[in-house]
Amino acid sequence: MKAINECDLVVVGAGMAGLAAAARASALGKRVCVLEKSGGPGGRMATRTKEDGCWDHGAQYFTARSPEFRAQVQHWLDEGLVAPWREPIAVWDGEQLSVSRSRERYVGVPQMKSPLVHRAAGLEVSYHTQVKQVQYSESGWTIETNHSQWRAHNLILALPAPQSQALLPVGSAAHALAASAIMEPCWAMLLDVEYPLNLPFAAAFVNEGFLCWIAHNNRKPERETGECYVLHATAEWSRAHLEASPEIVQAMMLEEFMRVLSNWLPGQQLPPVHVRYVHRWRFARATEHDARAAAVWPEQGLALAGDWLTDARIEGAYCSGVAAAIALLEFR
Repeated sequence: MKAINECDLVVVGAGMAGLAAAARASALGKRVCVLEKSGGPGGRMATRTKEDGCWDHGAQYFTARSPEFRAQVQHWLDEGLVAPWREPIAVWDGEQLSVSRSRERYVGVPQMKSPLVHRAAGLEVSYHTQVKQVQYSESGWTIETNHSQWRAHNLILALPAPQSQALLPVGSAAHALAASAIMEPCWAMLLDVEYPLNLPFAAAFVNEGFLCWIAHNNRKPERETGECYVLHATAEWSRAHLEASPEIVQAMMLEEFMRVLSNWLPGQQLPPVHVRYVHRWRFARATEHDARAAAVWPEQGLALAGDWLTDARIEGAYCSGVAAAIALLEFR
């Protein structure tokens, strides 16, 4: 028989949006539980650590524009959880390299997910908890998971739009909104090279071929020395190869990486490369959506949150989560 748990608010998803919502609700004195299907927090602010290296294979950095998020970033800076990433970033157009326009970029330290790991430590989070079904009644929400049942007056789904859509009742306004969002995939590859490439930049936006981003992960602040690289493929290529085997994706992305390197390092013998992992982000970012900070149905105690509702940036995810929590709890 499943255990039954009760709280004021259940948040599904322990990425930036979910943890921002949970932290704001908790600060307002509500009992909150976050349900997360994976073994830790972070969502697409992901870091993969292996014996031979460490890679931030999801979000690569973030910016801060709004006063609210800039204040949050300052707190993280004061706590030593993030740092500015001031290494040069290049742009490759297929013929020449130029310098990306200057802007404040930040990364989590010593891993991209570090600020979310810290935030989750102060909250009630149930990991390895897959939500199977949510049901609404006059008494509130019932959330069925793989091994437990939760009951709450309020529910925030802080998931990619298709995952929220799968849980919501067909015909509801929330279901229709989630269904209207179009999300693009991204294949990522993690590798290391046997000796330094000595590139004059830490990362590059690639605007030719099917790779869109190449980054030397060890040149982010407070990383160990090493030659670990992260490659991201374009949304178009990733969509065309969405169901391809990891072996095929690996071979094609590695060949493209070596081709790009041969343009950047003409006449040089390229070092041996060791691919450590390929990862498919099925829902990397939204390209079409009804832009808003959060989608809230306070009379039902329901809200959706996530960067897919805003501008596909980490800042958008944070602001969306905060807005969802405030809108729900002010009404209730």
